[in-house]
Amino acid sequence: MAKRIFSRLGYLLVSMLIMSLLIFILVELMPGDVATVMLGDAATPEAVAALRDSLGLNQPSHLRFLSWLGHILSGDLGQSMYMKGVDIAPLVGQKALNSAVLAVLATVIYVPLGLFCGAVSGLYEGRWPDHLLSTVGILGLALPTFVVGVLLMTLFSVTLGWLPMTSNIPIGKTVWQSLDRLILPALSVTFVMLGYLLRMVRASMITVMNSSYVRAAVLKGLPYWYVVCRHALGNALLPGVTVVGMNVGWMLGGLVVVETLFGFPGLGFLTVTAVTTRDVPLIEICVLVITLVYLVSNMLVDAAYVWLNPRLRHR
Repeated sequence: MAKRIFSRLGYLLVSMLIMSLLIFILVELMPGDVATVMLGDAATPEAVAALRDSLGLNQPSHLRFLSWLGHILSGDLGQSMYMKGVDIAPLVGQKALNSAVLAVLATVIYVPLGLFCGAVSGLYEGRWPDHLLSTVGILGLALPTFVVGVLLMTLFSVTLGWLPMTSNIPIGKTVWQSLDRLILPALSVTFVMLGYLLRMVRASMITVMNSSYVRAAVLKGLPYWYVVCRHALGNALLPGVTVVGMNVGWMLGGLVVVETLFGFPGLGFLTVTAVTTRDVPLIEICVLVITLVYLVSNMLVDAAYVWLNPRLRHR
């Protein structure tokens, strides 16, 4: 088990190094010039050249990458180019915390709901609960996140007036003091994530219920629901754990769309803003943090899967 943990940590470090290089290259290939964006189209060539020199943009790419990587490893994330004088570390930290609250809220809703609905759908295969829940799952898979967000916004904000249309946090308040503004973004992410988890657990439950050991337990005269809870449910939910880990990437992408749609001050919205303003250091750190979250979550899910599956503990 310890060997597996160290192996995964090594994989994490190598993946982060490779991703940092890819992120730097992709940002370098972005069209436009940072200095021109900061000074505006009316800036003189001399002013643009002076700003590029002060920002170190005239140095060779490999030197700038090594310098950037060295600063990150030392804990210095630098300052935003567009928001002059603003340190990136506290800015990204606060936005990441807001996104984490939104992601946790969506996860707390969709994971238990998806596991329960998928198990029920599998147990009642071919009957009305299965048809109803499968329809919900297909809609979750078919509808894009922004479409779900617009529909929820139209229903609960415009038509019913129950919830605020936007999710911007008022000045002087924290995200914890404005939880009502998280409901619509969380539901938008939940509905999309729910579909895939529900369908996966449903298929797994059907497979397990048709397996030989479950049929043997039923033939022995054991109560049906005892067999379901004691023998079938645990094995049927194992693939769901893997799906939750795989869905982290989808959730991060969904959060970018949802945060931009509702104006929620999270890491996704900050990333879009950084791309719009061509804020190179901020883009690189935001994408790097999103990558780190994805890799760490997959590592944790892998550990949870090993813990839940005794056959893998001694490998």
